[in-house]
Amino acid sequence: MPIFVILSLLFQFFVGDLLKQDNYDTMYAEYEALRVQYFGDIEEQYANDEITLEEYQLEFNEINPQFQDASEEQYAVLFEYMVRVIMYNVFGFILIYYVYSVFMKGRTLGRRLLKIELGGRVNAWTLFVREVLWKLGYWVVTFVIGGVILDVVLISFSKKKQTLRDIVTRTYVKYEGVDYPF
Repeated sequence: MPIFVILSLLFQFFVGDLLKQDNYDTMYAEYEALRVQYFGDIEEQYANDEITLEEYQLEFNEINPQFQDASEEQYAVLFEYMVRVIMYNVFGFILIYYVYSVFMKGRTLGRRLLKIELGGRVNAWTLFVREVLWKLGYWVVTFVIGGVILDVVLISFSKKKQTLRDIVTRTYVKYEGVDYPF
């Protein structure tokens, strides 16, 4: 959560305007004017309960292709800005999380609360592979198709209780101050 707060503050005060194209404000104003021009009447009628939802949807579907043709240039600029904002948030989160992990030597907030730490080869490269590539990349990609299940199975049934990222980076998780003989 603190990472999202940092990203939001940076975006609000510094980065937000840098991500906009030079003509973004003009294009946004034109887009809103076109939206009001095309949909203003039916939105007002719907808001005043003069037409039903079904009637609103029918009129909207009739008008929408014309609106899309008229606002194509403005929409392209708005869409590019949204893509830039998403990329900023994704890469900003990864960068801040990685810097935090390196600065804390892998002792994230969760590990400190549970009084566990990383052992083995813990350095900037293994933290990048373990925390960024495996945790953020692997978990996000495979969460839907069984990444969590694979980790639970590996921890439950392997002798050293290591996940795939532990095996690849030659690290392990241990209780603070405890060194295992194996």
